[in-house]
Amino acid sequence: MPPSASSRIDARKTLRRVRPVIACSLAAAAATSAQAETKKADAVPAPDPSFVVMEPIDAPIVDSGRIDGVLHLSITVKAKSAENAAELAKRMPELRAASLAAAIEFARLHASPYTPVNVARLSAMVAPPLKRLDKGIEKVLIVKVSADEG
Repeated sequence: MPPSASSRIDARKTLRRVRPVIACSLAAAAATSAQAETKKADAVPAPDPSFVVMEPIDAPIVDSGRIDGVLHLSITVKAKSAENAAELAKRMPELRAASLAAAIEFARLHASPYTPVNVARLSAMVAPPLKRLDKGIEKVLIVKVSADEG
């Protein structure tokens, strides 16, 4: 027999022995993957009732009397308790008005559609007016922010 025929026969014999091992390995990997997916689904905690999510805010970026862009901002307020959060939800128009005023002032002074937004400075301008509105506010979280020419 030529050497290539012999090596093909050996390869077939090896493949016959390895197929069951590969099949078992694939089955074990699928089972492990399914268990991991189940753990991920079980690990998601219930939402915390002390967080109040505000509607997104869009503030114009004004420079030299013309609108250069828009500052987009999403805010979440963390209340000291679930009861305070329920009260905050009732006062949402006041919270949005204070947030919008602070966002417009920030956009006028510090925002540009061509540079990254300084979130620390934005937070320092938005948080105090909101905390003055209600003593039940623990933190003001800026969840998402961007500036564009839009």
